[in-house]
Amino acid sequence: MMKRSCPKTLEYLKSMGGVQMEFLNKVGDNSRPNGFALAFGTPKLAQVWPTTLAHETLKDLYHSDEQFLAFFKKNREFIDQSFFIMMGDHGPRRDGIGETLLGKYENSNPFLVVLIPSKYRSTSIHYELYKKANELITHFDLHATLMDILKLQPDAEFSDTSYRELAPLSKGSSLFREWRGVRNCRTLPIPSAYCICQYNKTAVTDQVLIIKLGNFFAEQLNKLLHNSGLKNKCQMQYYNSTSTITQIEDGDAVIYDIAVYLKPSGGLLTAHVRSNSAGLKLSSGFSRLNRYGRQGDCLIGNPLRPLCHCIGTTAP
Repeated sequence: MMKRSCPKTLEYLKSMGGVQMEFLNKVGDNSRPNGFALAFGTPKLAQVWPTTLAHETLKDLYHSDEQFLAFFKKNREFIDQSFFIMMGDHGPRRDGIGETLLGKYENSNPFLVVLIPSKYRSTSIHYELYKKANELITHFDLHATLMDILKLQPDAEFSDTSYRELAPLSKGSSLFREWRGVRNCRTLPIPSAYCICQYNKTAVTDQVLIIKLGNFFAEQLNKLLHNSGLKNKCQMQYYNSTSTITQIEDGDAVIYDIAVYLKPSGGLLTAHVRSNSAGLKLSSGFSRLNRYGRQGDCLIGNPLRPLCHCIGTTAP
């Protein structure tokens, strides 16, 4: 979305040596689980989180390109002395984009550009950064990169690109160091429901199976809310219609990637369901792809708010 909305800004950042990391994969549903701690006890690290710019609508971000561009030009001297990360915590899902195949993908693939100080550009750590532009990355890797910047690289004058296991400092891998092993959604801490890897999925067209999966989906959501002590706050929800259901074989099991509309909320929710000889089993968390407005206002501050259609709420 950022590539479409702010092309001038992106072009300028790249002219400064910025590297766009194409495949940042979110690891949680919304901002909270994708956020990472930045309070490392140093006054030289700051975080700005302008969430309202693009959280509720896709329209406003398009108008920010000139403002972002002016900001970067005005502050280039400071940015040239800094490690600078411009990113999203998750992709867009409002204004109907979550109902499209591309929108579902973008929701799990937020924007990420990394700039390093000008004196380190065209050096070994810069080349390592470029090498990873098309690698699968998580927010854990960004945390590892920050820890590398703060704790390890200063002693090497930011020239150490050798492989290093960063535990217990971090669960991720620094973008400035060599990586080892296969990187995919099985080897990285990415829940299957958010995986952006492209597997050979096929569409489910059997209407009997579709209804069975839709009803099971709704039952599992109601069970989750009930087991979370929300029976007296959230209305029961029921399968209404299907957006998409695809399947992929996984050994002796089949994994269904399900996106369905529920009633009475009108919510478009997605999750994975696993099927084998033992029957159906929910194999991921739930994520809402369309706007929930005030439906979950009885759960303000609760991470289950997007899934709850509060008792007494009548508007979808």
